[in-house]
Amino acid sequence: MSILEDKDKQIKSLRQQNLMKKILLITHSVGSVKQEKTKGVPYKITSWNAVHDVIKEKLLEHEVLIIPFIKEHTKEGNLTTVKCYADIIDTNTGEQLRIGDYVGYGIDQSDKGCGKATTYAYKYLLMKLFMLEVGEEEDSEFSNPTFINNQQLGKVEKDI
Repeated sequence: MSILEDKDKQIKSLRQQNLMKKILLITHSVGSVKQEKTKGVPYKITSWNAVHDVIKEKLLEHEVLIIPFIKEHTKEGNLTTVKCYADIIDTNTGEQLRIGDYVGYGIDQSDKGCGKATTYAYKYLLMKLFMLEVGEEEDSEFSNPTFINNQQLGKVEKDI
């Protein structure tokens, strides 16, 4: 290995450590997420806005950008599933880290299933990446809408 290649490797290593340090500092400086009561649900929820409000200012402060991507999505009946990942970028150095896969589910009879699933996956990604403490209660599965498959909706499944 030449001296130039060795220096390049050292610089890349320092940049990666810089991004990791920023993630560490954000993780240990964010507060907990406030859960909210919502209409028609018998438990408190962790909303996208609550997670966003806790994270957004810290990302700006440390000059870190997160760009989410949808890797794949499926829809069966009223259930949409997405798998996403995100690139975390140190805007000072350009260093990047890719994290994923995070899965989100959205139940909706019309066209909002993909948006719901994407929002949930990205919210979950942020909560786990930055180890966010969530209020008093964890998400509950007891009041989720019932899954409805294509056959129950009267749709004929086509072979591809």
